[in-house]
Amino acid sequence: MIYKELDPFQSDDKFARSGRAAEEKMAFYLKRFFGNDPEILVLNGIRIEADGDAAQIDHLVIHSHGLSIVESKSVHGKIQIKDDGQWIRWFGANQSKGMASPITQARLQEKFFRDVLGKASKNEEFFSKFPIDLYVAISDDGVIIWPQSGTVAGVCKADQVADKIVTANQTKAAQKSLELSLDNRQKIAAFLKSINKPLTKTISEHEVVEQPITEIANTAPAALADTAPKHTCKHCGSNNLEIRYSFSYFFYCKDCEKNTAIKALCQSCGEPAKLRKQKKVFFAECGKDEHSGLFFVNP
Repeated sequence: MIYKELDPFQSDDKFARSGRAAEEKMAFYLKRFFGNDPEILVLNGIRIEADGDAAQIDHLVIHSHGLSIVESKSVHGKIQIKDDGQWIRWFGANQSKGMASPITQARLQEKFFRDVLGKASKNEEFFSKFPIDLYVAISDDGVIIWPQSGTVAGVCKADQVADKIVTANQTKAAQKSLELSLDNRQKIAAFLKSINKPLTKTISEHEVVEQPITEIANTAPAALADTAPKHTCKHCGSNNLEIRYSFSYFFYCKDCEKNTAIKALCQSCGEPAKLRKQKKVFFAECGKDEHSGLFFVNP
């Protein structure tokens, strides 16, 4: 059964909308397979905050032999996985760009959820060994280029995920693996839903303004980078950052591959500000005194 639907979403960012479309398609497949099954609980879009950090899981499936984390990836061309674990996006025939490994991302989310569940239940040892399977769901129109060593466990097209979850569950049942009672499944689902803290995107007048402030209107982004305020990763202290978007803007560290929340403040009055994006340049926009200040420039 579907225990939690995706949270409301609104964005003017085409990449964010594309990612959301992939999540909605995966949610559709999970509903088609498990929507009428009271034994399997599906939670779409779970975001949890703890100890100053946060983790977002696109889809979580709770079944009789553990949990399955599903990370949806929007791919409209080709995506390549190399033998050394690198992931590369291909645009057309000759253009490519590296990307963070979704497998690594899912593993970090898994560890975060184990810690949260362990502390909440006061049984950290149990949840440290609790079976959690990881899946990376590539959107239907994407093409996967596998490494020379063959397919990668847990990586598949979105329409294959539910079948793989069922097969893995059947295998664990045959092996007489740990069985999670329906009551405990429901308790876990209820707890996660109760602490879910979605980052909903609302569009204000200041966020949809397209023109930058007058004094830097004609300046190239590269020339602005040195004049922008400096920011560091809260995990490793690196300044090798870029701003990314998933329900809201955040800093992604290219060195440790972890995220840092953004709390933009008005440079004039110190009140909370909202980010506005102009290509690679980000501005902190204050609705109180209508001040606009340079905040960050993506590399």
